[in-house]
Amino acid sequence: MFSKEQAKELRQLFWHKLENRTRRIPGQKGKKIRWIFDNTGIKGLDLRFDIDRERAIVALEINHRNEDRRLQLYEKLEACKSIFETTYEGELTWDYVYTKDGEKEVCRVYEQMPSDIYQEELWPDTMKFMINRMLRLEKAFLEVKDFLLHDELGS
Repeated sequence: MFSKEQAKELRQLFWHKLENRTRRIPGQKGKKIRWIFDNTGIKGLDLRFDIDRERAIVALEINHRNEDRRLQLYEKLEACKSIFETTYEGELTWDYVYTKDGEKEVCRVYEQMPSDIYQEELWPDTMKFMINRMLRLEKAFLEVKDFLLHDELGS
């Protein structure tokens, strides 16, 4: 078991190493990759990395505080599920009521793998998974973004 300080240092080291690995993606030429994350251009829709003691997750998360808007956006995304998954090149878990941090409900479309942020020997495979899946998730999102934005400007 780790002390709070040791656990914090390991988490920081993990994220630092993940950031450094993105500089070695072919075509990046040593530059840090610019992930879309919460700058998707759609209010309440973010792309996320998540890792804890059990799993690593790469997700498209709809976290709009207005539940009706959140579910409406999820339904629009689900309407183009086949295009999204074809572009993603794989199946994803579609969850319209994902409980985040034990309390906040969001909609999530994600892929996960077993992992543990505190086991450094798992980091290379975990980081490879996270980077690969985020590149694919961004590509799939960009394929359907205009459809999701349609009528968004009036919200």
